[in-house]
Amino acid sequence: MLLLMTVAAAPAAHAADPEVNHFRDVGTDVDADFCGTGQQIDIAFDVRVTEWLSPNQADFKSTSTGKVTFTNPLTGDTVTLLFAGASMGETFSGDPEGLHVVEFTVVGLPELFRAPGGGVLTLDAGYIVFQQTFEGDEFISQEIFLVKGPHPAAESDFELFCEIMPEALGL
Repeated sequence: MLLLMTVAAAPAAHAADPEVNHFRDVGTDVDADFCGTGQQIDIAFDVRVTEWLSPNQADFKSTSTGKVTFTNPLTGDTVTLLFAGASMGETFSGDPEGLHVVEFTVVGLPELFRAPGGGVLTLDAGYIVFQQTFEGDEFISQEIFLVKGPHPAAESDFELFCEIMPEALGL
């Protein structure tokens, strides 16, 4: 999942230091209709993020690490998602109040899904650049601009998750 924050930046010669936020999100959730299966999946997560808003190089930049565990409460089957890396977004063209394109760059390990025995279900790693078109805050479209490394989730238009997870969780 990518976060869009558009903040006007001052010219580099007069630029202020970026606003830096650190946070950790730990908790649980329940998806009562996981991937449209009608089945419940329990979710536990532990995520750490540092974000820089309006750095001189981009509208925002963040680094994150985390672990998310998906559990089928009926069978005990689990799948673990691990991720770590950096992302940044910058208004590429247009007016952020109107039609505009934001370029997102993601570097690192956006996702690694592991089955209970440790086997890799799917892996996205490396470097990927997206260009997303917005009308104000409304998302219009997305295009993958550059791919270095395996990114099967992105290349599947993010449909891969619900294609592999139900079976892996015994649904």
